[in-house]
Amino acid sequence: MHSDDLAVSVGVPTPPLDPGAVDTVIGLLSRLAVRRHGPVNVLRALSRAERAPALINAI
Repeated sequence: MHSDDLAVSVGVPTPPLDPGAVDTVIGLLSRLAVRRHGPVNVLRALSRAERAPALINAI
């Protein structure tokens, strides 16, 4: 995520991300979001935006 933050801050495209790192980060952030908001809210946010809470984030 830091490479994306840096790229956006200087106005360049995000460099390609390592697929293994992406899988790890998505898994971690998903678990944190479930812990914070509950599984139903996270599932709704990912699959049914019209029924999702206003905000779902991991941290």
